[in-house]
Amino acid sequence: MKRVSEPKFHCVTVIQARRGSSRLPDKILKPLGGIPVLERVIARCTAIQGVDKVVCALPEDSFNDPVAELAERAGAIVSRGSEEDVLARYMGAMEPLDSKYVMRVTSDCPFLDPILCADLLAGVEEKNVQYGATAWWPHGLDCEVFTKDLLVEAHGAASHPYDREHVTLWMKRRCKGNDYILQADHNYMEEQRWVLDYPEDLAFLERLVTLLPPFPEICDWHRITELVDADPVLKNINAARIAEWQQKTNEIYEEVGRNG
Repeated sequence: MKRVSEPKFHCVTVIQARRGSSRLPDKILKPLGGIPVLERVIARCTAIQGVDKVVCALPEDSFNDPVAELAERAGAIVSRGSEEDVLARYMGAMEPLDSKYVMRVTSDCPFLDPILCADLLAGVEEKNVQYGATAWWPHGLDCEVFTKDLLVEAHGAASHPYDREHVTLWMKRRCKGNDYILQADHNYMEEQRWVLDYPEDLAFLERLVTLLPPFPEICDWHRITELVDADPVLKNINAARIAEWQQKTNEIYEEVGRNG
């Protein structure tokens, strides 16, 4: 009987990144405490236990060359693909890599928590499911894990533009009820926002970084939530964007539900 070989890698983290952002141009190149946002994301992804490689998946146009140069300097593998079809960009990034699992993070989360990401990966593996995600943590700690087989299946089956743009919507519907959700014991998402998408987010993160240990030391999510809760001025800087983001997310799910 022919023996089926094991994947070369256990897990590869793919960071989707691009310069184009109508709300905050060049947001991932902006410095926080002198360190570009993307470099902080790559450093935290590199620290995730169980991850073998970190890939930065970028659009293929020359406009994104500065992002590619930064990613390579920070130690990530660079892959180039479609700007709008992000699912295809993920498929292109993973096609040459023999890995059982793929971890998805975005480039606008400079305080992503490596321990939380590792816990999610371990939970997906322990439950032996194809998809897992974090929930209820502050927006900016978002992480998803799925098998490469599921990525291949989604790439072949997903047709709605939102499914192609947001990568995992089809996977979530496909695996609902047979997934793993690493949920916080409190809904921090309704209270704190650590993602970089608007000028207010940048102001929040610039103030937050002054309270944290200098790069490359990693401060975990517990300490950051305590710091934010202890500083009402800091907490309020981007608070108005929390409900707005949730409404936008709900609208996407409703649209895909009607037409997906």
